[in-house]
Amino acid sequence: MKKISMMLLSFLLSVSMLSGCNSNPKKDAEDLKYKAKAYGKLIRWKAYEDAASYIKTRDGSSVELNTKILDEIRVTKYEVVSIVMNEQLDEASVIAEIAYYHERVNSVHDIRDKQVWWKDESGVWYMDGQLPPFIR
Repeated sequence: MKKISMMLLSFLLSVSMLSGCNSNPKKDAEDLKYKAKAYGKLIRWKAYEDAASYIKTRDGSSVELNTKILDEIRVTKYEVVSIVMNEQLDEASVIAEIAYYHERVNSVHDIRDKQVWWKDESGVWYMDGQLPPFIR
């Protein structure tokens, strides 16, 4: 059931993001904010494969999913703390604060995940990079 609802969320988000290329600063900012928060929810829910669908590197490199490590991580907090867009409204720097528990080593960690998001030619926002840098 959770997987179906996540797929539905991803589908609805994708459909809503395909609204054309006309630049509207307020809409661009809202779209990015919504997408960055949705990505964070997927990380919190351990839906790493779904979260990886938000990642599209400009150089075409693939996203690495080390499921053994990810199975040991329990994210307790994911908060987008800043979003700064460039003047062209096609790239943004996003900072998220993440708190998580690493089960194997019984430790709690806090990280600031610095992300670069970019908008493709169809107006869809993607993160350029990898999943958060959880300590292995």
